[in-house]
Amino acid sequence: MRKVLYIEDHEAQRDIMVQMMELYGYEIDVASNGEEGVKKAQEWHPDIVLMDIRMPGRIDGLVAIRQLRSDPDTGDIPIIVVSAWGSVKLKERAMSAGADAHFTKPVTMNELTAAINRHLRQPS
Repeated sequence: MRKVLYIEDHEAQRDIMVQMMELYGYEIDVASNGEEGVKKAQEWHPDIVLMDIRMPGRIDGLVAIRQLRSDPDTGDIPIIVVSAWGSVKLKERAMSAGADAHFTKPVTMNELTAAINRHLRQPS
């Protein structure tokens, strides 16, 4: 079973994503902010990370992406941004930080799982 880490500050969205990912056959863990997400990624070694951008605390999604990319243990984990903020500028910032893809909420599960599967099949 492929492991997905979902980093999102809104509890209701985390709960929905957990239910959907489990229905689609993924093992999923969650983090409520960037700092917790980076730590969980380093400890749990997910196959892919789904990342919100705007989160409270010292580490937002962009900083978390940069930290994951700079760590040899997590640097090659695919990161898909799932954010309510969909401006061209923010998408460019996310991709420049090291994200592999960006989706603006709401995203359909078909779109999201297709992107997950596409990134999981790419060679490291």
